[in-house]
Amino acid sequence: MSRMVSTFVIVVPAVVGHILLPISLLSRLWRAAGNDALTWLAARFFAAGYISFIYLAGAWSWFGGLCRHALPALLILIALTTHPGSSASTYPTRPMSLELAVEIVLGAAFAAMTALVLYGRKARAPAIDLVFPLRGGTFQVGQGGASRFVNYHFPNPSQRYALDVLRLNAIGIRAWGLYPRQPDRYAIWRTEVVSPCDGVVAAAVDRFTDLSPPDRDPENRAGNHLAIECEGATVYLAHLMRNSMTVRAGDRVRAGQLLGHVGNSGNTSEPHLHIHAEKGAYPGKFSGMPGIPIRFGGRFLVRNDRVDAPA
Repeated sequence: MSRMVSTFVIVVPAVVGHILLPISLLSRLWRAAGNDALTWLAARFFAAGYISFIYLAGAWSWFGGLCRHALPALLILIALTTHPGSSASTYPTRPMSLELAVEIVLGAAFAAMTALVLYGRKARAPAIDLVFPLRGGTFQVGQGGASRFVNYHFPNPSQRYALDVLRLNAIGIRAWGLYPRQPDRYAIWRTEVVSPCDGVVAAAVDRFTDLSPPDRDPENRAGNHLAIECEGATVYLAHLMRNSMTVRAGDRVRAGQLLGHVGNSGNTSEPHLHIHAEKGAYPGKFSGMPGIPIRFGGRFLVRNDRVDAPA
């Protein structure tokens, strides 16, 4: 797949899903005012279901918190200021019946997915408490949680509770541009990575080139990475910058100790830090043991959660 096609496949769904479709649904709700009650209610139901879902499960590091919070605010405003027509028929006209059925079905589907997103906000297994592995900025979870609707890692038993962490820039988004090719336009590029626990470095792989989005290295999925054994578990930190590591296999590390910097190596769509924990000792390769939930400062982080980390 060419770079242009890869970029198109990533950017267009993001813009449509987060901006264009919500605006379309809000416009549809506004225009439903004055129609029969069922048409008006169906428009409300579909808009509320989708906006609730995208508010919780969307990739809002792309567009910022202001855009995210504007959607439910506009939904509530329009819902409170529009009403069905007092003289309109209670029942929809025949050509509207299929459209109403589709809106009701889709509204119900997004309401169900929203419930699964909320279910994924809590870990339902014993967790390991770690130190947040990044410092010097405001960070946002791109992937994380106990549901595939907020964490694409979830179907993988070893990485079920993995996190992909991004950094926000001065205007509250992850990069200067929607999907720039230059890694240094991403706020997390070169951010310091610190040890999440006291432990021993079981593996330190530092030989892969940092790539420019959307280029990937599917043959070496973790790219440059570390595996640290601590508290009966192995913690993995992946997609590090080449030649930035300050430790080697066998080194003993302390929580908060500098380990390296965030890069863009491996099978990654853009610069970010991947972290997950697995039961037991390092198995001799990246990932392979059952995954366990991780907490930072007592928080089980999920998509769109933010962390302010001191320098």
